[in-house]
Amino acid sequence: MLANVAQIAYFLAHCVVAVTLFLFCGELLAVPLLAEIDSVPDARQPRPETISKIAVIEFRGEITFESGSYFRNRFRAAKAARCDLLMIDIDSPGGLKTESLEIARLIRDCDWAYTVVFVKDQAISGGALISLGCDELHISPNARFGDIGEIAFDPEAWAFRLIEPKVESFLSRDARDLAESKGRAPELAESMVDKDVLVYTRDSEATGEAEFTTVRSDSKELPGAPWQAVPEAGAERFLTLSGARAKQLGIAQRFATTRKEVIDSFPGGAKSDVKVYSHKTSDHVAYILNYPFVTGLILVIGLVALYFELAAPGTMVGGLIACLCAALFFWSHFAGGTAGWMEVILFVAGLAFIAAELFIIPGFGVAGLGGIVLLTASVILASQRFVVPETSLDWNQMLSNIVMLVIAGFAFFIAAFFITSRMGSLPLFSRMVLSTDREGQVAAGAVELTASVPVEIGAVGVADSLLRPAGRASFNGRSFDVISDGSFVDAGTAVKVIKVFGNVITVSEVRESS
Repeated sequence: MLANVAQIAYFLAHCVVAVTLFLFCGELLAVPLLAEIDSVPDARQPRPETISKIAVIEFRGEITFESGSYFRNRFRAAKAARCDLLMIDIDSPGGLKTESLEIARLIRDCDWAYTVVFVKDQAISGGALISLGCDELHISPNARFGDIGEIAFDPEAWAFRLIEPKVESFLSRDARDLAESKGRAPELAESMVDKDVLVYTRDSEATGEAEFTTVRSDSKELPGAPWQAVPEAGAERFLTLSGARAKQLGIAQRFATTRKEVIDSFPGGAKSDVKVYSHKTSDHVAYILNYPFVTGLILVIGLVALYFELAAPGTMVGGLIACLCAALFFWSHFAGGTAGWMEVILFVAGLAFIAAELFIIPGFGVAGLGGIVLLTASVILASQRFVVPETSLDWNQMLSNIVMLVIAGFAFFIAAFFITSRMGSLPLFSRMVLSTDREGQVAAGAVELTASVPVEIGAVGVADSLLRPAGRASFNGRSFDVISDGSFVDAGTAVKVIKVFGNVITVSEVRESS
C-alpha cells in the first residue's frame, strides 16, 4: 500500500514539474513572438495594369442588417462573375457597427479583385469605416468623409449617447488596423473615432511624405514646429474631412465626380464589361422572410398544408401550398446568403426517407427518424452561415434557430389537432370533406350540397393488398384506396372502416374474439 502511494506521489511530482517547465518556456517563447507582431499585415494589392471586367455594387442609405445581407450577396455574385475590379459606389450616413466592420473586412481581405470605393456625396461613420478597407478611394472634392464616433442607446436617459471610452478603444483599434492595412494613416482613422485625439502632421525629412502623430486634447505638452495641427481634429470633435482634404491627407487617392471617371482612370476601363448590382424590392422581401418569426410561420403553414394533403389526398391544395412554402423558405435563405444546395439536398433526402418509411418500409424506424433528422438539419443549416459554431454569436444564433424550430413544431401539432377535430365543420374545408351521414347534407353558406359516401363507418371488407399502412381493400364488391390505423395488415385479412376523413378511408384489422 505504501509503495503504491509513493508511486502515485512520484508521478504527481513529475507532472507538476513538467507543467511548470511548460508554462515557463511558454512565457519565454511568448516574448519574441509578441515582439514580432508589431504592425498590421499589409493587405494592399498592386494596381492592375489592365482590366476587362468590372463589378459595381451600389450601396445607399443607412447600414442595417438588411443592407449588410444585400452587400454580402452582391459581393459573392461579383466573385462568382470573376471580375478583376470591384467598385463600391457608396453614399451612406452610417449605421450598425458590426455590419460596417464585417463589410470593411470583406473588402480588405478581397484577394480576387482590386477594390475601389467611390464617394460622390458622403461616407460618414460606418460608411467611412467601410471605405478604409479598400485598395483605392476615389472621392468628390465636395464630399464629406469621417466622423466614426460610436453611439449607443441609454435606457435610463431614453436617448442615444456616445459610448464609454473603454468600449470606444476597440473601435479605435479596428479603424487603425483597417487604415494601416491599406497604407493610410492610422492616426487619422483614430481621430475619426475618438473626439479627444488631436492629429499633427509634418513632412518626413527622409522621404518627403507626410508623417502623422497624435496627442490627447488634455495633454499639457503639444508637438512643436515643424509639426502642424490638422485643424479638423479639434477637441471634442470627431475628425470629418471634405473630399479635397481627404485627398490632401492621403485618405483618398484620386478625385472623381462620376462613376465613369473612376472606371476610365484604369487602363482598359473604358472598354471593359461593367456589371452593376443595385438594391431591388426582392432583396427587401427576402430580408423580411428571413425574420425568425416569419420563417417559423412559413414552416408551420407548410407543415399544416402537407398534413392536410396527406389527410385528404386528391385535392392538391395542401400539396401546392406546402411546395410554395418550401420554395419561399429556400429562396429567401439563398438570397440572404445562409442557404446553399447542400441544405436543399438534405431537405429532399429527408422527405424521401419519410415517404419510404410511410409507404414502403414496414414500421417506423431508421428511415423515419433519419428523415426527421435530415429535415431538421436542413432547416437549421439554411438559417445560419456556419456549420459548426465557433463564437458566442454563432452559438446564440444556432440556439435561436433551434428554439424557432421547436416553437414551429408545437404550433404545427396544435394546428393539426384542431384541423383533425374540426375539419368537417370548418366553412372553408367542409366542401372538401365527405360527410359520414347517409343524408349527405353539407351546408355551404346559403347553398346545400349532397354527397354520397362510398362506404359507411363500421363496414367490413377484405384487404386486397398489404396495408403498410396504405393499400387497397374491397367493400361490397368495390375496391377502394384505404389506410390502416397504423398497424400493417396482410392481404386477405378482414378489415373494418373506422373513419372517413375527406377522401381517406381509415380501416383497422378485424380480430376474432376469444
